[in-house]
Amino acid sequence: MGRIKKGILGGFSGKVGTVVGANWKGIDYMRALPTPSTKPSSDKQLAQRNKMALLRGFLLGVSDIVETCFQNISKYTSMNDALSYNMLNTIDGFYPDQRVNFKQLIFSKGELLGAWSPKIVSTKSNSVDFSWKNGNFTPLCAADDQVTLVVYDPVEKEFCILEKAALREDKAARLLLPENFIGHTLHCYISFYSENRKLASTNEYLGEVKAV
Repeated sequence: MGRIKKGILGGFSGKVGTVVGANWKGIDYMRALPTPSTKPSSDKQLAQRNKMALLRGFLLGVSDIVETCFQNISKYTSMNDALSYNMLNTIDGFYPDQRVNFKQLIFSKGELLGAWSPKIVSTKSNSVDFSWKNGNFTPLCAADDQVTLVVYDPVEKEFCILEKAALREDKAARLLLPENFIGHTLHCYISFYSENRKLASTNEYLGEVKAV
């Protein structure tokens, strides 16, 4: 049932007959109720739905990073923008054999510079060591930029994330892993955001490493 908020000439929320009223950013609007379709979905529609399902699961796993660090937003929210970008750039194969291209996955996007010559290695039990080099520091490459480390385990279908892992000037950071990641091949990423969290870098894919 709909609810009128400002009298008969005002906006309303909820369903009234065949329309639905709502408010978005202070703007009242209404739309028609969707009509259920009896037409079978095309392969193109099924492929798009499968892309969305695949990527939504991945991006929800890094949702805190997306909300803070997926910048230069052109649409409604950081998550919607990240989903739109990755649907265009991150899925390989054809329906129903679609898969995420881990090298192309983007969950942080911005103007800060990334890591110079980043490397990963797993020589200590339950951990991955990240390292990088630094050149001259600038406003888009500051010594106090915060480092975010992310690894994904395709066997467990889980992320392990460490924000504020180090400062850019430290040139190294260690990510401790859950025990169920040990022995698995992991996909590794690094990104940066400014000390005031207003600027972020585009995350970089560093490749695969087998956790010892």
